[in-house]
Amino acid sequence: MRIARPTDRLDEVVRFYRDGLGLPELARFDGHAGYSGVILGLPGADHHLEFTRHERGSPGPAPTLDNLLVLYLGGTSAVERAAARLVALGHPTVVAENPYWTEHRAVTVEDPDGWRVVLVPRAGFQDTSGEADVAIDWHEGDRASLRPLFSLAEDSASELDSYFMAGRVLVARSGGDVVGHLQLVVADAPGHVEIKNMAVREDLHGRGIGRLLIRTALARLAGEGVSTVLVATASADVGNLRFYQRMGFRMRSVERDAFTEATGYRPDLHVDGIALRDRVWLDRDVA
Repeated sequence: MRIARPTDRLDEVVRFYRDGLGLPELARFDGHAGYSGVILGLPGADHHLEFTRHERGSPGPAPTLDNLLVLYLGGTSAVERAAARLVALGHPTVVAENPYWTEHRAVTVEDPDGWRVVLVPRAGFQDTSGEADVAIDWHEGDRASLRPLFSLAEDSASELDSYFMAGRVLVARSGGDVVGHLQLVVADAPGHVEIKNMAVREDLHGRGIGRLLIRTALARLAGEGVSTVLVATASADVGNLRFYQRMGFRMRSVERDAFTEATGYRPDLHVDGIALRDRVWLDRDVA
């Protein structure tokens, strides 16, 4: 999908979207039947913004304060960073015409033609009926407070000790409390990252928090050039297998006898009435 718009201030508009918002410049052209223009990338290889200027003039002012481009950036810090870059370029935040955006902690900024961009601290749009209202971002500081959540997804204390401090952790916060997390560690192959541990507070299961964590992780990793995400779960955990496949993961391999007393797992552990023995590996392309 491409959204195209004319402007008489092409250079200024490109600086706003490229240098301020951080959208990559994909192509530019000149002398096409009097038109020149620049194409900028949105997340997803087939989503673009195109700004054009005609040699005889290209009217560009926004018709109303509610003509919006809404970008879901996946976290409060991402919104703050983008807003700070735009302020540095001379584009301060403005009050949203529709209070819905303010109520959902979004930031609104006007581009050089007065067209408004709304920066939302979520991973993407969803029907939020029945979902927890959460903000997702990287965890900073001491990780010790996250251990109870990590333990929800790991039955071996010794195994958890071996990787607890590894990699990076995305956390989902609701009302100031951490209600879910997703740990990312570098995998063996170049361009591969593993979801090592993920859990959502038990009283909030079924509220879409796990889906938001996965989508946010994929969006962040896509921006870093990561190609593939791996995840492992017990073959006995039918719920996890169903969840990851619904999120686009496909089965890759089976690791037999991965859960043993030698690695800290009790021999009597069962999931859904199935003995905890084998591990299933899944993967998916980040794109």
